[in-house]
Amino acid sequence: MLLALGFPADPFTGAVTVPHPTTVMRLLGRLDGDAFDTAVSEFLQTRTQNCQVGTTRWRAVAVDGKQLRGSRAGGGKAVWLLAAMDHTGTVIAQRQIDSKRNETPAFIPLLDGLALKDTVVTADAAHTQHANGRWLRDHGAHYIAVVKGNHPGLLEQLRKLPWADIPVDHKDRTTGRGRLEVRHLKTVAFRHLDYPGARQALRVMR
Repeated sequence: MLLALGFPADPFTGAVTVPHPTTVMRLLGRLDGDAFDTAVSEFLQTRTQNCQVGTTRWRAVAVDGKQLRGSRAGGGKAVWLLAAMDHTGTVIAQRQIDSKRNETPAFIPLLDGLALKDTVVTADAAHTQHANGRWLRDHGAHYIAVVKGNHPGLLEQLRKLPWADIPVDHKDRTTGRGRLEVRHLKTVAFRHLDYPGARQALRVMR
């Protein structure tokens, strides 16, 4: 691995000297973090695409923001990252943001440049924005957009769908943390939902 990274071998012993941890830390500290993230993400995407050659399986990508435990940036603030991860567990893109409140404007910049054709993107309700849905459809992606109380108009429209007449598609029973959870899933095709490209509604009752 060291030879592949360009470290020279000792001409007499053939041994490759391992850099001291301090040297590695100094090097990483001088790099442009966003450029480094982009380079690593491009490598991981290429590797994932090579593994999926010849398959028609759709890719699922989840977008979420997390605080890095034990991290501190300027002013002693914890570091927040908004990341996109496929369902093999590979982070394919990430961006540092000021705080959780700044996740929404970073959604499109995070995904911009990724190959999104035949990809289903999921995110929490904060990212269910018309601009995000329109951008995803314009780039060949599909989405599962979560609708909660922060979108009262769209939520009310969904509640008025004829759910009582729609059969249950899936029922799930799980136990954990001393409780029993039962989930019912219903789906319905509907063409006049007030969200870009929306053609189907899913209701999960827990």
